Amino acid sequence: MLSYVSAFAGHGPQAVRLAEAAARECGKGDPILRVRLLGREATAAAADGDLARFRRQSQEAAALLERHATCDAPSFLYYLTPEQLAAETGQALVVLAERTTASRSRLLSEAVEVLSGAVTTMAASGPVERAPAYPRSALLHITFLARACLLRGDLEETVTSMRTGLGLLAQVQSPRARSYLLGLRPALARRSRSMLVREFLDEFDEASSPV
Repeated sequence: MLSYVSAFAGHGPQAVRLAEAAARECGKGDPILRVRLLGREATAAAADGDLARFRRQSQEAAALLERHATCDAPSFLYYLTPEQLAAETGQALVVLAERTTASRSRLLSEAVEVLSGAVTTMAASGPVERAPAYPRSALLHITFLARACLLRGDLEETVTSMRTGLGLLAQVQSPRARSYLLGLRPALARRSRSMLVREFLDEFDEASSPV
């Protein structure tokens, strides 16, 4: 089963089919594992541009997680909190918005709302030395929040999100999560006629440069 979970973390129709196969194999077993599988299927559907399937699977995953909130999750799914699932949903909404024009504004507005709430919790101080409880996931999903704000043309919120992400860099070793944030710089630089953006780019370069 673990091989299925990792296998359909990608994109496209093949990922959707793998997700469906994993869900069938899971059957009516562990409900938290079922949540994980449904969430992955929703993400794969979003990457494939299938809004209807994304809605069905993400809503079912959220409802199932809520019903079984008191269940002990398998150890490898320790991170699967409601905030994590919501953040993944927000990320998928951004991916969907990038693949359409008809409903882009609505999808981006929803993504910003969902991601804002999720990353606020993720970036909040945890029990250890006042550090964020989930810094890696917070950084990754803050990046998608910034992307959504940038696509909406909201430069102030884009800068605010990216500044929060910069504050997490020192606590995150994941090259993937760090690269997502650093990869936003070229898109932001194209808006450098804005004084707000120009000033922030200097701050961004200083904070993200190797010591």
